[in-house]
Amino acid sequence: MRIKNQSELLDEATRKKIIEEINGPENLARKAEAFRRYQCLKDQTRDYTLGQLKKQFDQSTIEEMEYAIANVSLVRKCIDKLAKVYSYGVNRVIKTGSKKDDKATIAVQALSKTLKLNTQMKQANKYLKLQRNCMVYVKPCPTDAGWDIKVQPLSPFLYDVIEHYYDRTKPMAVILSDYSVSRVAYTINDAAIRSGNETVSNRPGDGKDQAIADSPIDAESKGYVWWTDAYHFTTNENGEIISDKQYIENPISELPMVNLAIDQDEQFWAVGGNDLVDGAILINSVLTHNQHIATTQGYGQFWMRGKGLPRNVKIGPSKAILMEYLEGEPQPDIGFASSNPPLDSLRGLVEQYIALLLTTNNLSTSSVSSQLTGGMSAPSGVALIIDKAESIEDVNEQREVFAQAEPLIWRKIAKFMEILGSSLTAELKESPVDVELVSQMTTKYNESPSIQSEAEKLNNIKLRKDLGINTLVDLILKDNPDMSNEEAEEKLAEILKEKIAMSMASKPEAVDGNEEDQGDGVGNVSNDRPVGGTSGDAEEAAPGNP
Repeated sequence: MRIKNQSELLDEATRKKIIEEINGPENLARKAEAFRRYQCLKDQTRDYTLGQLKKQFDQSTIEEMEYAIANVSLVRKCIDKLAKVYSYGVNRVIKTGSKKDDKATIAVQALSKTLKLNTQMKQANKYLKLQRNCMVYVKPCPTDAGWDIKVQPLSPFLYDVIEHYYDRTKPMAVILSDYSVSRVAYTINDAAIRSGNETVSNRPGDGKDQAIADSPIDAESKGYVWWTDAYHFTTNENGEIISDKQYIENPISELPMVNLAIDQDEQFWAVGGNDLVDGAILINSVLTHNQHIATTQGYGQFWMRGKGLPRNVKIGPSKAILMEYLEGEPQPDIGFASSNPPLDSLRGLVEQYIALLLTTNNLSTSSVSSQLTGGMSAPSGVALIIDKAESIEDVNEQREVFAQAEPLIWRKIAKFMEILGSSLTAELKESPVDVELVSQMTTKYNESPSIQSEAEKLNNIKLRKDLGINTLVDLILKDNPDMSNEEAEEKLAEILKEKIAMSMASKPEAVDGNEEDQGDGVGNVSNDRPVGGTSGDAEEAAPGNP
C-alpha cells in the first residue's frame, strides 16, 4: 500500500493496515537484523555465537561447549575506529552575510553543552556506521523544572517510515514504537530464524514495566507515535488515536527527526554493512571451537588394558588404582593418550579472517595478533602514521552527511524553544537561539592531530607565534583542542596575569626602590632618581631624610 498524501493517515482503517505491515514478517526481519547489529555493538555477541553453533551441532554437544562460548567485542572496536566524525571536536559558527555573528555563535556553543550535543552526535555516528540508517530525534520532554529538549539518536528497530511518494529516500511520516525482544531460545529450523528474527534473551522478565528502572525486555508497549510535517498523535495497535485530540497538529510544522543514511540507492532503507557483524559472530564461533578443542583435547585421555579391570576408577595424584591378575593372564597396563590439536593453525585462521575484515573496512592491520608478545619492538614512526591515517576517506564521507544534518537539527531545536518559550528549563532559557540564524550554521570538524612529540608540538607553536600567523588564542586552542574560544580567552587572561605578577616579583629592588622613593609619605614617587638605586640612595630617600 502506497501513501501519496499525509492526510491519508487521518483515516483509522489506513493506520490499522500500516500497523499490520509494521508487525508483518518482512518488517520484523528488518528490525531483527538491526537489533542484531545493535546487540553486537553492545557486547552481546554471545547469544548469536550460540545460535551459529546450534546450526552445526546437536543439543548435547552445545551444552558441553556452552562454557567456552567467546564474546570478543570486535564490532564495538571497529565501529569506534570508523565513527570518528566528532572524535576531535567540532566548531559551529553562525555567519550573518560574510561576517561571523559572535553573539549567536556563543549561544549555540553554550546550548551545545547544555544539550550534550556532541555526545549524542557521536552516538548517532556509531549508529550510522553500524546500521547505515539512523534518525536523530529532537524530543521535547516535560520535567519538574519545565520543558527540556533532548537530542536522541534512534536505531532503526525503534521506528518505521512511510516514504515520500515521489522521493523514496525521504520520510513522509515516522512511526515510533517499542521493539519486543523474544524470550525463546534458538531452535534449529525455527520459523523465527527463517524470517531473520534471531533475537534471543536468557534474562528473566515478566513483560511489565515496573516502578524501578527495568530490563529492556520489560518495556511496556505504549502504542505507536506518529509524526508527519502536519500531524502528531499516538495510536494503539488498531490504529485508534489514544492521545489528546487537541494536539493532533504538529507544533513545529516539520518532522522533529533528521534522517542520516549512507548508500540509500533510491530507497529509504540502505542495504549492506552485514560483513562486520557476520564476521564478528563467525570469529567468536571459531574462537569457541578453539577453546573447546584446547580444553577437551588438552587433557590426556586415561586408558587401562588388561583382564578383569575395575570398572569405576578415580584418577589423580592422591588416588591409587589396585589391579589384580592371575598367573598366565596378561599384565594390566595403564596410561594417558594425548593428542596434538592444530591450535596454532586455527589461531592463524582467526587472524587471517580478522585481517581481511579490517582491510575491507579501511582499518589498519598493523596490530592484528592473538598473542601477547612483550618482546615486540616499538612501532616505527611510519607505522604509527599509517595506523593513524586509516579510514580518512571514509570519515570524510561521513562528515558530509553530518555537516548537512546539523543545521536541520538546530532548526528543530530552535523551533521547539520558540514554541515552548517561558515554560523551558532555566538552563535552556540562558541560551536562546534564532530559527533563521541557526539555519545558516556552518560546521567545521577538527582534523586528527598529527603524530609528534611534545617538544615538536611546542616548537611548532613557537614558530607559528614568531611568524605571526596565529593569535595567542589560536595557539592555546591548538594545544587544547577540546577548549571553546571563551575558555581559551580566559586561559590567555590567566597566563598574562600570571606573567605580569611574576615579572613584578622578579624585580624586588625596583619595587623596594619605588617604595623608598615615597619621600612625602603620601604615595608620591620621586622622579629625580632611577628605579633600583643603591642602598645609599634608598637611605637618602627614606622618610625623615628628604
